[in-house]
Amino acid sequence: MMKKLFVKLKNLIIHFLKWVWMECKDWRTLVLLGIVCLVLSLPIWAGYIVGFVFHLEWAIVAASAMWAFWLFPGAPFFTVAISITLGLKRLFDKKQEKKQHDAELSQEADQEKE
Repeated sequence: MMKKLFVKLKNLIIHFLKWVWMECKDWRTLVLLGIVCLVLSLPIWAGYIVGFVFHLEWAIVAASAMWAFWLFPGAPFFTVAISITLGLKRLFDKKQEKKQHDAELSQEADQEKE
């Protein structure tokens, strides 16, 4: 019974990682996804740091509660992280396309002046 559960869990994790790779497609997007995950989880780690540095038990409890919420199976942590990542990637791509289009227009204008 437990072996089937572990096999199923392993297959779910592998399927999820393959899906993330297909969505991100290159290493730059994966780096951006990592940065977005770090930023989204910053309140959790800040709570732990504050709790351990100043010996505040309530900060550790609050950070653990936030962590439990984000890691709860129904919580949208990875959905939010991937959505933000792909949105930022689209913004960067549009900015690059605009730069490229403007460069092409300026080249055409220069050629017409000659």
